[in-house]
Amino acid sequence: MKRVSVAGLGALAFAILVFVASVIDSGPGGTYSTSDVTDYLKSGHRPIVFVGLYMTLLGVVGLLFFLSRLRDAIGDERRARVFWALSVGGASAFVVGFALHAAAPIAIGYGGNVSFAPQVTYLIAVGGYIVLSAGAIMLGLALLTLVLGPVELPAWVRWFTLVGVIGGVTSPAFFPFGLFFIWALVMGIWLIATDRETVPSTQPLSA
Repeated sequence: MKRVSVAGLGALAFAILVFVASVIDSGPGGTYSTSDVTDYLKSGHRPIVFVGLYMTLLGVVGLLFFLSRLRDAIGDERRARVFWALSVGGASAFVVGFALHAAAPIAIGYGGNVSFAPQVTYLIAVGGYIVLSAGAIMLGLALLTLVLGPVELPAWVRWFTLVGVIGGVTSPAFFPFGLFFIWALVMGIWLIATDRETVPSTQPLSA
């Protein structure tokens, strides 16, 4: 019996959930705007921030399943360990960064009458983006260790992974990280289509 690739589903979960979370979160960033910060802290927007945080956590868990599958394709044990260390470190920083980014509205939701100056909220939110970007760079470097040596993957997958490398390493510029989402989406579709795992059939015990 065959079952759908968990790694493929994980890649799709990351690409879709985290991208959607970043869109609906609508956090302040880039050019400073007091009105943007005020809108971000409104009580009506806080549930969306919580939802975005959960979506990001689920997406990163899916990413780890996906990256674990890529680690298994690396023949060199030392390179595989470096790849996995960078992957776990990057994924962890990604979660911490998003949590820091969402800290102000969540703190107000818990504390009730807590208030922050718009400039402080902006600093915290952008600080979260910086930590998130550091995690994305680590993920990009992990993928670089993947493509710089022999792997048990199709040649086109190895070359296309350079898209993920570029997206991760250039993430501080914000928009290029979209390339990482595109790469994960394509890899997820490919794995679901080709990387089906065999599940042993359950046989009754003989008498």
